[in-house]
Amino acid sequence: MEKVAFRLACAQAAAGLVGGIYTPFFGAWLHWRGLNPSEIGVLLALGMLLRVAVAPVSGLVADARNDRRGAMLALCSVTFLGYSALIFVHAPLWIFVAAIAANIASGAVTPLLESVSVRLSEVFKFDYGHVRLWASATFVLGNIGSGLAVSRWGLVIVAPWLAAVLALNLGAIWLLPAPPAGRPRSDLMPRLRATLAEARELLRSRVFIVFLAAAGLDQGSHAVYYALGGLHWRALGYSGNLIGVLWPLGVLAEIALMAMSLHVFRIVGATRLLMLGAGACALRWTIMAFDPPLSTVILAQFLHGETFAMAHLGAMYFILKAVPPRLAATAQSLYAVCANGIAMGLATLASGPLYAAVGGRAYLLMAAMGVASLALASLLSRQWHGGRLTESGEEDALHTI
Repeated sequence: MEKVAFRLACAQAAAGLVGGIYTPFFGAWLHWRGLNPSEIGVLLALGMLLRVAVAPVSGLVADARNDRRGAMLALCSVTFLGYSALIFVHAPLWIFVAAIAANIASGAVTPLLESVSVRLSEVFKFDYGHVRLWASATFVLGNIGSGLAVSRWGLVIVAPWLAAVLALNLGAIWLLPAPPAGRPRSDLMPRLRATLAEARELLRSRVFIVFLAAAGLDQGSHAVYYALGGLHWRALGYSGNLIGVLWPLGVLAEIALMAMSLHVFRIVGATRLLMLGAGACALRWTIMAFDPPLSTVILAQFLHGETFAMAHLGAMYFILKAVPPRLAATAQSLYAVCANGIAMGLATLASGPLYAAVGGRAYLLMAAMGVASLALASLLSRQWHGGRLTESGEEDALHTI
């Protein structure tokens, strides 16, 4: 693996480790700190919805400066400070402030890292999936390790562990290649205006809007699972060890798909990957809505390779082929805003009171989102024919981040 690919793999691995700890236990940790399901839903949803303002701006600035690494370092520092503060604060107000700040910043880092990984995979001729799978692999390690830790020390361990892993994440981003030194800062505002004009042109594309809606609904349909899945399993009597094992089962299928992502993309195509992921969402969440036996839950978990990974790969390759390189971070940020901001945020906001009222039946709303995503992805496959959606000059320094 080339040096650039190895550094990107390390950054993806550090990011995956954060998610592996956060995803299964952060909602349960908030409950342990005294928040009820409705408050948990509001807290997580606000962090996601406020990304709508932060992520596109960070993407635009990163594209205009041609410096994604600097933007990632700043945002990751905010995330580290937010999770570190959660070790010490106890009042609900300060928990909200620290957690929401960390959530907003972490949501803005991810699309920048993805834009760098996808674009440089094309420049240096390596498979994006071979880099991205390290995030999935460490996600599994985080799941298992956090499950063991929670079983031994309780949920008190979650916040300090997140802070420690965020420090590791900062180090991995620091090691990424820096942009050329001495770039004139006077060029920033004209470049920012030009990038903003190109972004407006992209948003006028009907095909891009359909893509955002299809991909956003697919990823947003994971809201109940991500926010309250661990809490619901604990309510069903699942131990911390069992939850720590259940979470990564689907990631094993995800890793297998990432390992051959370029081959799969060449056979299936971006829009069909989105369609397959959406169909799997409708099936998976319908199964989960009826609290099936453990053996069926295990089978449903393996569908994560389709509900998340297929749709994610479809989105990444769509952006790679449909969006000019100069707008890579902007397009990734807009995708993240729709998927992990608007769709996920609204679904999470609804999931708290819905779960409090009907328990696991809340997954039926997620299944409906999967059906809607499938319809939109089918429309996208008929409207997009594989070319660029806008015309734009290539980046002046394509090999930098």
